[in-house]
Amino acid sequence: MALQAIPFVHQSRGAGRRQAARVRLALPGKVILVSGHEPCLVDDLSLTGASVSIGRDAPPIGDSAVLMVNGIEAFGTVVWHSGVHFGLCFEEPVTRDDLVRLRGIHDHFTAIEMDRQRRNARDFVQGRPV
Repeated sequence: MALQAIPFVHQSRGAGRRQAARVRLALPGKVILVSGHEPCLVDDLSLTGASVSIGRDAPPIGDSAVLMVNGIEAFGTVVWHSGVHFGLCFEEPVTRDDLVRLRGIHDHFTAIEMDRQRRNARDFVQGRPV
């Protein structure tokens, strides 16, 4: 998939603090916080940061976190929060290849997840460990 084919969310220079275009996602992941690890949903991702949602109030601004999603681990700092949503600024950028790969996973996530659930159901019915 060519990078140009990915729909980026562009932010104009004067409209906010974002420094890199973001890719909209809705992928499950895990975030490791000072208070422990939490399952999360990665709402969007750029080379330099991410918007994340968790099942409880977001961590305070300035807290460190590690975002883990489909083989990518990115260390960052919480730079904003609102309810259960928060933004991370990564210490080191993720690669463009990782960004493209995650967008491809997102595009096929529903089909992949349905196939996984179908396999688990079949294994359960056949008495295999799930």
